[in-house]
Amino acid sequence: MDGLPVSDVHEWALEKHERLRRYIDAAHGARGKFSSRAYVDLYCGPGASRVIESGMSIDGSPLVAFDAAARQGDQFTEFLVADANEEYVRAANARLDAKGSRVRAFVGEANVVVEQIAEALDPNGLHLAFLDPYNLVGLPFSVIERLARFRHMDLIIHVSSMDLKRELHNYLKPEGRKALDAFAPGWRDHVDTKQRQDLIRKEIFAHWCNLLKRLGTSANDRVEAVDNSKHSDLYWLVFVSRHPLAHKLWEAICNVSPQRRLI
Repeated sequence: MDGLPVSDVHEWALEKHERLRRYIDAAHGARGKFSSRAYVDLYCGPGASRVIESGMSIDGSPLVAFDAAARQGDQFTEFLVADANEEYVRAANARLDAKGSRVRAFVGEANVVVEQIAEALDPNGLHLAFLDPYNLVGLPFSVIERLARFRHMDLIIHVSSMDLKRELHNYLKPEGRKALDAFAPGWRDHVDTKQRQDLIRKEIFAHWCNLLKRLGTSANDRVEAVDNSKHSDLYWLVFVSRHPLAHKLWEAICNVSPQRRLI
């Protein structure tokens, strides 16, 4: 090991990384047509992790993205990485730098640094944002809204259905509703909170998906609901882009695990 910090992740991180790897591979033809192409990761972690279940050491998402693009010969021209954990940002920066990549690193919550990152991006480039927060609090809609303004921006978003399931009772309390207000603005006008909790969760997520459509972009219809081996909710996997070709590429690679269900 390189002596830098690592994070602990569960085994389903491997599936997340496989989809990221496959999409970068599938999109290499389009990427190669742009002189400016950035990879954006607002929850980058330290760039290396240990799988809790097996003890396996794996690369984090920024390094997965670097290696996937390197294989095709059309590397991202820069990596913009951020995390609320300053130590993690320094580690991810160092690991990417060791590979010879151009890195711009930012420390702070996603909603704080997203404007700095947006200002740093080439408005005419082709960019890929990987958004994988731990919970809904870490994914205010304003972050997606800001990145979606770019004409050529694809987003791979992991929405924690596990968090919504476990914490819904807290999110519905007066002091917790602000978190849902940030995640899915306007949800109070579209969700009946007197019904069963599973129906409340579905309506909140449906409203969130509808918000994406209002951005002038679109979420792919193949929204994958990923469960663990005990059939407990983990996350919803959502792909967002303005361009039909990007959606076709995503549909070709997204379902890496045949037993998973699509909603």
